[in-house]
Amino acid sequence: MNKIKELTKSSFEITYELFIVMIPTLIVVKILDEIGFVEILNKMFAPLMFLLGLPEAISLVFTTSMLTSPYAGLIVFSGLPADMPFTAAQASVLGLLILFTHSLPIEVIICRKAGVRARAMIFIRLGLGILSCYFLNLFFELTGYMNYPATILLPSLESAPDLLSWGISQIKGLGMIFIIIVALVIILDFLKFIGVEKLIEKALKPFLNFLGVGEKASTIAVVGVTLGIGFGAGLLIKEVKTGKLHYKDVFGVLVLVGMLHSIIEDTAVISLIGSNIIITLFLRAVLTLCIVYVFMRLGAHFTKEFWQKHLTNYNIPEYKPNS
Repeated sequence: MNKIKELTKSSFEITYELFIVMIPTLIVVKILDEIGFVEILNKMFAPLMFLLGLPEAISLVFTTSMLTSPYAGLIVFSGLPADMPFTAAQASVLGLLILFTHSLPIEVIICRKAGVRARAMIFIRLGLGILSCYFLNLFFELTGYMNYPATILLPSLESAPDLLSWGISQIKGLGMIFIIIVALVIILDFLKFIGVEKLIEKALKPFLNFLGVGEKASTIAVVGVTLGIGFGAGLLIKEVKTGKLHYKDVFGVLVLVGMLHSIIEDTAVISLIGSNIIITLFLRAVLTLCIVYVFMRLGAHFTKEFWQKHLTNYNIPEYKPNS
């Protein structure tokens, strides 16, 4: 009975940390959409689409995905003209762009809550994500590789027609997140009980050490990479408050999880627009690992003041290695 109470308490604590960030953000983004701010962003990003070799109409897909989720972006994509020229190369560029930049408002605020500067995460995900896609498009243009019509598997999707439908869909989504968190807490507790958590940490220790991330963040890394930044960061926020993680490890694992999360679900979803799964998954993983490695190696030479001013914030308590 005590164990059930403990798991229930832990589930509600993690859910609370997530929802106090997610719910206001969802509402703000919806308001911005209703007053036409999203359309302004579309016009702003139209030149970027040209730079990345994408049709101008794709700017709405990019903007929607960036502000909300890949699913919302796919809804917009499904409403584009069926006769719009769209190659497999363009689909792969768009897929990689969405994977790096989707759900920025919610996920950046979650990372900020966990202890990473919002501007640092925006620069890494948006700036380096766009730069990566620019070079990928340049490669496609120079080689002519995959210059054939994309095989679009996207089914007909309908967006919420009114505020009531939108509200209901958000409540359903939040309810599903709570169910997943409860299941996740139970699974992690069971894995800890049978010793699997220790095995995972030992297996990841050399890998994380190579990146410069402490092994204490290994469980968070596994959860975030496989399930998503929402669940990984939710656990991380709770873990950070204990003081068991060094601020550099918090930054490293959040950059890792921020750029490389939900690898199975996200990659499968993006494949519906005709992107090459191998290219998007491989490039996303390799580029993320390189970025984490570079930041952590450079960060070793930064002062604590520089870290706290530009990369991390004061949500991270004093490090207590033996606590």
